[in-house]
Amino acid sequence: MSYWRRPRDVQWRKAMFQLHLWSGVILGLYFVVVCLTGSLVVYKKELERWAIPDLIHVTPTGDYQSLARMVTLVRSRYPDHRLQNAYLYFVPGTSWSFRLAGPRGRVQVYVDPYRTTILGEDSYQGKFLQWVYDLHRDLLLGTPGLRINAWGGWLLTLMCLSGVVVWWPGVGRLRNALTYVRGGWRRQNYDVHKLVGLWSAVLLAGVAFLGAYWGYQPQYEQALAWATGGPAKRLAPRITRTDGVTEADIDAVYAAARAAMPEGTPTLFTVAGAPDLPHSLHHRLPDDWRTQGDNVVYVHPQTAAVIRTDYHHTLPLGVRLQRDIFALHFGTFWGHPTRLLWVVLGLTPLVLFVTGMLMWWNRSLRHRVSRPRGSVATSGR
Repeated sequence: MSYWRRPRDVQWRKAMFQLHLWSGVILGLYFVVVCLTGSLVVYKKELERWAIPDLIHVTPTGDYQSLARMVTLVRSRYPDHRLQNAYLYFVPGTSWSFRLAGPRGRVQVYVDPYRTTILGEDSYQGKFLQWVYDLHRDLLLGTPGLRINAWGGWLLTLMCLSGVVVWWPGVGRLRNALTYVRGGWRRQNYDVHKLVGLWSAVLLAGVAFLGAYWGYQPQYEQALAWATGGPAKRLAPRITRTDGVTEADIDAVYAAARAAMPEGTPTLFTVAGAPDLPHSLHHRLPDDWRTQGDNVVYVHPQTAAVIRTDYHHTLPLGVRLQRDIFALHFGTFWGHPTRLLWVVLGLTPLVLFVTGMLMWWNRSLRHRVSRPRGSVATSGR
């Protein structure tokens, strides 16, 4: 009960204050870099498309042309690359993009869906926004960077929660603790740190904790399976191919997928990436909260037979939560209001780091620096 009434007299609260302070001092710049890059990543796709308007905007001339013709055109133009997927933008006047992987790395090819002509390409090699994404994801270190960021995410989660513990003023001082005081700059700096940290703590802790998923995916999925009492991952179905049978026409595959899930809007066609994998088509339904769509139809590449249809709302809870981690971490759900909130959320560690360092300077470093050289501090009596 003493913590709720007089928290500053509790020893473990003092220990939590030291943890919060030194985590911010030692790791503050790291948190700032990861979170600022995360703010840019929220709108990465839109920023990339904004930078190449000549490849995005086309003049509508009627109906969309055959997807199979577009696939054939792209493959013929890039014979040394492997087609991975096609983003289908059913927005009038918008090109479709085809993602390929090959000798030059990842390349996005843009096609006029009304005329079946290639508008150009956008290579991800050396792109600033791709560098920002890789810096945010794994610190440009690959798998070791994913693990480092996972631990960083857990530490940021702990730092947010410890900040709330340190902030708690006691039941009799709540009103003052929620007030911004127009006093001197030191008091204003303290109040900015206090209020920004308080109102962002829960969301920032959640985003940081989810970000650790990519460093320890099996462990997170095991935890989800344990918590929900069911599976936490649903892989694409495996298929068996018949020797000597040619590939089905892409338009037949697409038509079969649309017939299996006629409602909603197709968003992403993924080409089978291995002999035992099917093609797939994502659909976005009116009640989906993710921008890409949560519903998938899997189709056999040779027979154009539907293998499986996954409606997101019918999947086990653990699977739904696992598939939602990306959207929850990057804010790509519920449209622009949520995404803008996530952009602002990514800026809060910078505000907290600057105000926190100023508080540390005011309370500790300023007195040490201003103390005359050679003087001896006397203990209070």
